[in-house]
Amino acid sequence: MTPRLILPSTMVLLLTACGRHSENSPSAPAPAAEPGKSAADAPAGIARSAASGAELAAALGELTQALRKYSFEHHRLPKTFNEVVAAGYVNNMPQAPPGKKFEIEPKTVQVVLVKQ
Repeated sequence: MTPRLILPSTMVLLLTACGRHSENSPSAPAPAAEPGKSAADAPAGIARSAASGAELAAALGELTQALRKYSFEHHRLPKTFNEVVAAGYVNNMPQAPPGKKFEIEPKTVQVVLVKQ
């Protein structure tokens, strides 16, 4: 294999293999509350797990993975993360914590939380 093909081949392998999670995976994001319902209306387990730092870190990792896959396949960064969602790279968009929103960090090609 030529040196020019090693990096692209490695990227393709990483991007395709890293997205495989079973439905019972502990890193799968908790289902978000339905629109119009408050967190108080949600079952206690969902409200607690949504607030956990581990769940938030897992959600950020999955969103970053979707962003990188989108930018790799489209050869550009999206203007907003809504483009990634509309293209079908994210099945369940998690809710950001109150007072924060998800934003794209272009230098590192990551999804980060920022204050609204």
